[in-house]
Amino acid sequence: MPDTNLAQDIKVMMEEIKGQFEAKTEDGQVIKLLDVFKLVPALQEKYASVEKRLEEAEKQLKSRPFVSGLPGLELEKGKFSLCRALNCIRQNKDLDKWTDAPHEADVFRMMRAMSSGDDSTGGYLVPPQAMPEFIEMYRAEAVCVKMGARVLSGLKGAPVTFVKQTGGATAYWVGEGKAPTDSDLAIGLTKMTPKKLMGLTYINNELIRRANPDAEQLVRQDLALCLGLAVDLAVLRGSGSENQPLGIANTPGINTVTLGTGSGAVPDFVHPWPDMRYELGVDNALRGKLGYVFHMAIHNALMKLRNPYYSGDPGGEYPILPLTDAQLQSILGYPFAETSQLPVNLAAGGSNNCTEIYFGNWLEVLIGEWMGFEIMGSNVAGTAFATDQTWVRIITEVDSVLRHPESMCLCNTARTAAS
Repeated sequence: MPDTNLAQDIKVMMEEIKGQFEAKTEDGQVIKLLDVFKLVPALQEKYASVEKRLEEAEKQLKSRPFVSGLPGLELEKGKFSLCRALNCIRQNKDLDKWTDAPHEADVFRMMRAMSSGDDSTGGYLVPPQAMPEFIEMYRAEAVCVKMGARVLSGLKGAPVTFVKQTGGATAYWVGEGKAPTDSDLAIGLTKMTPKKLMGLTYINNELIRRANPDAEQLVRQDLALCLGLAVDLAVLRGSGSENQPLGIANTPGINTVTLGTGSGAVPDFVHPWPDMRYELGVDNALRGKLGYVFHMAIHNALMKLRNPYYSGDPGGEYPILPLTDAQLQSILGYPFAETSQLPVNLAAGGSNNCTEIYFGNWLEVLIGEWMGFEIMGSNVAGTAFATDQTWVRIITEVDSVLRHPESMCLCNTARTAAS
């Protein structure tokens, strides 16, 4: 006869074991440990997959490009914020207290650690790799760059020398077994040396404090415009002295065209455009990225041109109205750009309302860049304190040179008005 007590004990033991392999959640759902065990292989496989992805991510992180010479500075567009940096600079904070701009503080620490000698200007050097989009923005504001001038960035040392050909080889017709006459290839050197370019502007503190993408864009645009206009002025009209680059207008050997007789003349749809083109043509320089650069007063004067009905007629009809940019480019035959950096009060004979027109191959214009941008801000300089503004100073090193003078033509007797 079976022992009922033993059977009962076994039943109780099985219930206890079953209870250890099962659990109830707060909502009454029963979770069986055996089912959990069945999931272990899948969990192991998933864990291995996650671990593999983490290893791949770590390899990618280690292989990410860093700024040359700047260990730890990642090439991340948009990460460096001028607004955050200026907000700390204007408060005269130590870099260790830049809690709102830790990345910007790291960049400045690296640059100071790499700098040789003392920082006499007290500025904060931003490498170009930290703000590539700002570099592009400032170059876009420079008309000369827009027309095709080549920018050489990251230059080291001074002077930087470029070889140029100043004389060509000569071709000969020769008879059978005859040797041609030797012709030497004349070689010259073009040099560029870094020249300090300083821009000064003021920015409302509301923009700096916000430090959002829209405010950042406005601040960068303001500084980019400041530098772009300065580069235009230097490339076109730099004196070559007093720490200025030598501009096209002052480069010896460029082609020139004169309008009028002594006192200049207002350009029309015929003069001086073909003459300037001709000057380059006779020098075998009518190639490359050709185009005109002039003050917007020239465009304005062309829009006011009329065809007189008779000799001496002060009126007449507008030949083209309105004169669009596309129509003007079609008339001139080449692209053009306008800049306010050219003077409109040049003297020619008895007139003092002349300006300049440039035509040439803009690929022959070289613009060198040696450093990034050194920024400094003050909320007490000038009227900054009273108007809740920050005066911002930005410094860089730039030079420009025209490789072959014969590739450019200048007309500096273009009057902006008849009287």
